[in-house]
Amino acid sequence: MVVRFFSAIGWITVMFSFAVFMIAYANFPDEVLVNVNKLGEPLHYLSKSSLFYILIAFLVLFNASLVGLKGILKNQSAYSDWSQTGLHITQIFFNLFFASSVYFFNIINSRENFNYSNFGYLIFVTGILLVISVVFTLVARLVIKK
Repeated sequence: MVVRFFSAIGWITVMFSFAVFMIAYANFPDEVLVNVNKLGEPLHYLSKSSLFYILIAFLVLFNASLVGLKGILKNQSAYSDWSQTGLHITQIFFNLFFASSVYFFNIINSRENFNYSNFGYLIFVTGILLVISVVFTLVARLVIKK
């Protein structure tokens, strides 16, 4: 039951992160600012189409690899519900990290006068949650047996 719940939440976050990506993509300028220095001055730009393909490939490849890994682990004898739940939680936090990163790109490129430090913590929080979920998955895989 828990595995199905986290699986459903995982797929909802896939759709959510894709929706955030598409909304942000519609607002991007032709040259998207992807890196600024500490003073907020622009350093690196990517074309809108290049960023689209890079980000969509990243989203699809990561989620597809997690689905494939879940299928591989399901057939092993040392498989447990905890390791499957850990993979679903990793998928959830990756998609939240992806959505917050794309949203941050959208904020940087909005041309409005925002204090970017007020939004930067979102990326760090979701990144830390992603790392914690990966560690949880590894511990569940290596320590907890069926």
